[in-house]
Amino acid sequence: MSPITQLLISYWHRLPAESPAIRRLNLAATCDDVRSGRSAATALVPFALADVDEEIVFAATATYAESCANGAPGQRQCAIEDTLEWIRRDLAINRGAVFSAVLHTFGPIVNECLASQRLVLTEGEVATICRLLPARPCSTALRFLQEWHELLEGCDNEVLRRQCELIRAALERCGRYDRQLAAA
Repeated sequence: MSPITQLLISYWHRLPAESPAIRRLNLAATCDDVRSGRSAATALVPFALADVDEEIVFAATATYAESCANGAPGQRQCAIEDTLEWIRRDLAINRGAVFSAVLHTFGPIVNECLASQRLVLTEGEVATICRLLPARPCSTALRFLQEWHELLEGCDNEVLRRQCELIRAALERCGRYDRQLAAA
């Protein structure tokens, strides 16, 4: 059994007994350990893959990505591949939170890979991505969301129409909905 599998099993055993508040405290301590070099970035993987709480998953994924991105170029590429694999293979319980963290952490480097995953996300995952959109998102994330909105605009599929509305509402919330996109 791989070390990551053992960490995930251990995390799942603790999950029902620990409140989200306790798990957030544990995550904060783990993030501090990873940032200071006392723990490897892999210590964050159980939080990113095995938790249901979107804030925990987002923070764990973002910290994992950032800690690897600050390392050697090979480490950065490995983090990109890892996090994209978590999305592609549906490895995370909260894939929407992982997607959002990857979008905001890596920016244009991964947008093409994320773009290929947009249409396989569920409505709930898109809602999570939109909820996690910061009030002042980076321009790369905004462009990605605007292009996604444009792709979905006018779709006949009911699920895709609802996803389009979620994205539009998120863009409006941060004041970046381009009304010309809607008119097109």
